[in-house]
Amino acid sequence: MTIPLYLAVAQWALLLALGLLVFVMYRQLGRIYQASTNASASSGLGPAVDTMAASFEYTRVSDDTSHYFRPGGGQPSLVAFADPTCPACEQLVSALNTAADGGELDNFRVLLLTSDPPAYLQISDTFRTTRLEIGRPLTRAVQDEYRATATPLLVVIDGYGVVRAAGSVRHLNDVRIVISKADAPTPRHSSPIALSVVTTTPNPGE
Repeated sequence: MTIPLYLAVAQWALLLALGLLVFVMYRQLGRIYQASTNASASSGLGPAVDTMAASFEYTRVSDDTSHYFRPGGGQPSLVAFADPTCPACEQLVSALNTAADGGELDNFRVLLLTSDPPAYLQISDTFRTTRLEIGRPLTRAVQDEYRATATPLLVVIDGYGVVRAAGSVRHLNDVRIVISKADAPTPRHSSPIALSVVTTTPNPGE
């Protein structure tokens, strides 16, 4: 049975329209994600983009020693606020583990911050087996300065100590998109002078 020409043309036109619709929706989802990441600060989650990231003290869970996190110094950083009692946080840590195993985080200093007691880390296989550094902030001020009002929260800081992106992400592709912000052009206020100020701050920890 031969399909009439007008039906064949209509079918191809429908397929093209569907393909165009999928493309438009994909672009729109990308814009929505970008907007949600950049607007995370205005929504109360994460520090404002293009501002200097705060330094802080923390206790490293693996050996119960005190350390000082000082962003900048020429090396980009990832600070993830995540708790083992949070299922979405486990997804984020799992995504970071995969990225680290693939060498995608070799240029980053990665620090996982949790407010849960160390014993809780044993409950989660993801947290218990990760090779990433896990710390507990010494004071609540860290969460306040980074506006970590909910978890998970991933903050990307460039080598100048400037916040490049912050948002609640959990999947590997989203992590890759967010960490790519570390290579964004440096704003004027994060000049080498600002870097010098950050890197010469006394280290009260190590």
